[in-house]
Amino acid sequence: MRPFPYSIVPAIVCSLVCFVLLILATISSPMVDTIYFLKLITAPDEPEPLPSNTTVTFGVFGMSSNDGRRSLVSLGYSPSNWSGLGVDDPTVNQPSLKSITYALILHPIGAFLAIIAFGFSTIGLCSRTGAVFSTLVSLFLSILLLTIFIIDIVFFSILKSQFTDAPYERRRTEYGNALWIVLVALLAAVVCAGSSFWTAFVGRNRYPRRKWANRREY
Repeated sequence: MRPFPYSIVPAIVCSLVCFVLLILATISSPMVDTIYFLKLITAPDEPEPLPSNTTVTFGVFGMSSNDGRRSLVSLGYSPSNWSGLGVDDPTVNQPSLKSITYALILHPIGAFLAIIAFGFSTIGLCSRTGAVFSTLVSLFLSILLLTIFIIDIVFFSILKSQFTDAPYERRRTEYGNALWIVLVALLAAVVCAGSSFWTAFVGRNRYPRRKWANRREY
C-alpha cells in the first residue's frame, strides 16, 4: 500500500464540512425558511398597514414571513420592506442597511473557496504541492470567513436593535441558526489551514516516491 500523509485528512474533512455549511447559509431564507440569520416577531398591535403577529426571517438573499410572503431572491434587499406590502418599516428605513446586504454575497464566494480547498487538500494526499496550495487557499478562506462572520454579527445586531426602537418595544427578535453555521464553518476553515500547513511545512510526512527518484545514476 502506498504511503500518504495522514495529517492532511483533517483538512479534507473540514474543508468539505465548511463547504456544506456555507451552502446551507447561502440557501437561507427566503429559499429555506428554517435557516435564517435573524427572526422578527411583530407586536399584536402594529400600526397600520404593518401586519401584526407576523414572523419574518432574514437570510442572505432576502426574507420571508409565516403568512407566505417572500421577497425575491436577489443580491441586496431592503430589510425595511419586510411586510411585503410595499410599506417601509420606519425603524430600519435607511439606505445604508440595504447597502450592507450586498456584502452577504461573500457567503457563496466562501463556499466556492472551500470546495477549492477541498480539492487541493485531496491532492495533498499524494503531493506536497497540493498541501501547499491547500494551506494558501484555506488561510485566505479563514480570513474571509472571519470577515463574513463580523459582517453578519454587526449587520443583524443593528437590525435586531433597531426593530425594537420606540414605539415598537413589544416586538421580539431572535438570532438565527445561520449565524452559528457560519461560525462553525470558520472554525472548520481554521482547522483545515492548520492541518494543511502542518502537512506541507512542519510534519515529516511520507509521500510516494517517483520512479525516477529510485534510479541510481552512474
